[in-house]
Amino acid sequence: EPRLCGGKGGFGSMLRALGAQIEKTTNREACRDLSGRRLRDVNHEKAMAEWVKQQAEREAEKEQRRLERLQRKLAEPKHSFTNPDYQQQCHEMAERLEDSVLKGLQATSSKLVSPENGSSRKRPGEAGKNGAKSRKRKCFWLGLEGLDDADSSDSEDDSEDDSPHTSDGSCPSG
Repeated sequence: EPRLCGGKGGFGSMLRALGAQIEKTTNREACRDLSGRRLRDVNHEKAMAEWVKQQAEREAEKEQRRLERLQRKLAEPKHSFTNPDYQQQCHEMAERLEDSVLKGLQATSSKLVSPENGSSRKRPGEAGKNGAKSRKRKCFWLGLEGLDDADSSDSEDDSEDDSPHTSDGSCPSG
C-alpha cells in the first residue's frame, strides 16, 4: 500500500472546538416559530395571561394588608398612662378655665361702654398737648448739646445736667 504524504489530520476536532466558541448566545426570542410568529411575542402573551390570572389574588392580598393595617391602628395602644394626680389636675384646670371665661363674659356684659368716656387710643400724656408745642430736649449722650440752644426756652435748666444718665428721660429714643 502506498503511503500519502502528510500528518494524521485532526481538522474535525478543530471545527468542533471552534463551533462551541462561536455559539455563546441563548436568546432565541428574535426567532420565529412554525406558524411565523416571533417567540418574543408568544412569550409576552404567556406572561400577560399569567399576570392577569394572578391579578385577583394580588388585589385580595392588598385588601387583606389594608384591613390588617386598619385593625392595628384601631387596636388599643400598648402603653397606658394612669396617674390620678395628673388627671385630677387636668379636671380642675378645665373647671377653672370655664369659670374664668364665664366671669370674664359677665364682667364685659355688665360694663357700659360710652364713647364720651374718654376711651381714646392716644397716650395719657398727649391728651392735653393737642395745641401746645412740645419742647425739644437735648441728647447729651449723642454730643448734640449746642444744637437746639437757640430755639429752646429752658436751655439753661438742661445745660446744668451734663451727665449721660438722665433720670427725667430728656432724650428721645428714636
